Amino acid sequence: MSTTTYDLFFTGRDDPRSCVIIGEDSRPVYFCFETTERSMMSNVRTMVYRNDKEFCAKLEWSPGNHLGGVTIGSRELHMSNLVSPGSCIGARAFVSADGSTFEWRRDRENPASYDLYAHSNRPIGAFRRFPKTKSTAVGPSHAHFQYSFNHDLLLTEALVALCINRWIDLHGV
Repeated sequence: MSTTTYDLFFTGRDDPRSCVIIGEDSRPVYFCFETTERSMMSNVRTMVYRNDKEFCAKLEWSPGNHLGGVTIGSRELHMSNLVSPGSCIGARAFVSADGSTFEWRRDRENPASYDLYAHSNRPIGAFRRFPKTKSTAVGPSHAHFQYSFNHDLLLTEALVALCINRWIDLHGV
């Protein structure tokens, strides 16, 4: 990663689909993933807000919590497009709105860890879960994401793709 890094802390529920993410890059960063739980026969919806409740993404999980559709800004696609096979074992790729390819790579030694790579095979982010809730600058946190880019849309896309990756790995969807 480059010399300038930014930190986000995952607080609230320890659930990839229902958590609060707080930190700072060039300005304060706040994301809230809110999931409405309904019956197994209907779709489950995860709404993603940033800053002061500004809508930035929506995930529509198919019945049984299977992959469905996702909207990021005005872009609509299937969730599988954010977890396509990557360039190596344990990697899942996504194409950003600008056409650049990125991948989340799961660490075989620590399956609760993921690294974000740019299309040039350059690491630009690292997600790590804490073994237990840890006291951080923003309060009790269960995970940390450190990244070396400053691009709002890419950050949203990366966090949504991470949510889907973690859900798949936790639930085998």
